Amino acid sequence: MLDQVYLAAEDGQSSQPFGARIAKWCTYLLVAFPIVDYTLRLSFIHPIGSIWDKVVLLLLAIVAFNRVLRGHRPPAFGWSKYAGWYILYLVALFFAGLGSPGVAFDGFRADVYYMLFGLLMPFVIDPQDAKKYLYAAATVAILIGIHGVVQYVLAPPIPPGWVDVGEHVRTRVFSVLKSPNELGAYMEMMTPIIFGLCLGDRSRARRIVYAIGGVCCLLTLLLTYTRGAWMGLGIALVLVAVAYERRLLIVIVVLGVIGFFLPPIHHRIMDLFSPVYYIKSSQGGRLIRWQTAFDQMSGNPLFGVGLGRYGGAVASDHGFSIYSDNYYAKILGESGLVGLVLFLAMHVRIVVEVINKTVRKATGRDRYLALGGLIGVTALLVHDVVENVFEYAPNFLNYFLMLSLLLLWGRTLERQEEKHE
Repeated sequence: MLDQVYLAAEDGQSSQPFGARIAKWCTYLLVAFPIVDYTLRLSFIHPIGSIWDKVVLLLLAIVAFNRVLRGHRPPAFGWSKYAGWYILYLVALFFAGLGSPGVAFDGFRADVYYMLFGLLMPFVIDPQDAKKYLYAAATVAILIGIHGVVQYVLAPPIPPGWVDVGEHVRTRVFSVLKSPNELGAYMEMMTPIIFGLCLGDRSRARRIVYAIGGVCCLLTLLLTYTRGAWMGLGIALVLVAVAYERRLLIVIVVLGVIGFFLPPIHHRIMDLFSPVYYIKSSQGGRLIRWQTAFDQMSGNPLFGVGLGRYGGAVASDHGFSIYSDNYYAKILGESGLVGLVLFLAMHVRIVVEVINKTVRKATGRDRYLALGGLIGVTALLVHDVVENVFEYAPNFLNYFLMLSLLLLWGRTLERQEEKHE
């Protein structure tokens, strides 16, 4: 009955919901965000590159609004309520910071903008199509992974600041994401999803493609030499392995052996345990930056120093502070304990919802993709402890896009259960 209201044509001749093609191609553009954004930001078409995602968001919002008016009201994600409280709090901070409206607005936009794409997904994507977009996302990631391996072979020059003093690496790959840290974060989320598709797909040809692509993505992740991404994926693997799949511990052992015997990786990891690293970190590195976040928050513990005034790109651009190298420290410094609690509550709810609505519903081969998605989501959240991962547009968007697709796909698993009952 609801589907009849949901049709775009009043005469019933069309079987497509309003804006189906628009929503489909907009979603494909978002899935390919790293490549599309890089291409559109080339010098001769840069004006388009700075607005294209805003146009996509506007189109999706129009489609969603029209469908709701026509009676299509799918259940929103459970985490959207927590996102609503967080956004409402940031709105209050925005008005509190109107003494510097430009800074306050930029800070608000940086924290909320890409979240909006995830909140719109249930209203513009049919759950039956979610897996199709996951396939597309995996394809894009594989292309970037292959490019990363090729880039390592070509060994382009890199800035001296990308390598620690006394460290010798051939190069650090960055592909279309322009930074090894950004690329590492992208790969730590997508690699487990690709291997999940590899293990879960029933087509032998596709399994081979995903296996080769997954290896390329894993190699690219290693060749970024981004320790935070390695740590994020490693901890996520351990947590998911202990909770759901002990056989994943074998993967952890294999990756650990690889890391131990490859000199550049071994050196990057062992540097973390050297006294020199901690001296440098406490003088001008992560430790002192985290301490600064606490000092910033202590002046106003509940509400922080204000949106855009600490720890991120906006604060850096306006000369208020350098990057915090910990996204949670950034949230704490600019929005206080209230902001941090609301932010953490939202992401805890996201993880719980992925577990309850997707992982626990998935059976058989589907379970591998569900666990791969959970590993990717968890890895990015862990990585945020040592890096401002959500400051990078491709990763912030990809995080909300992938978890939304996983949750929508989970709704098809619920329907399968109902049919079996």
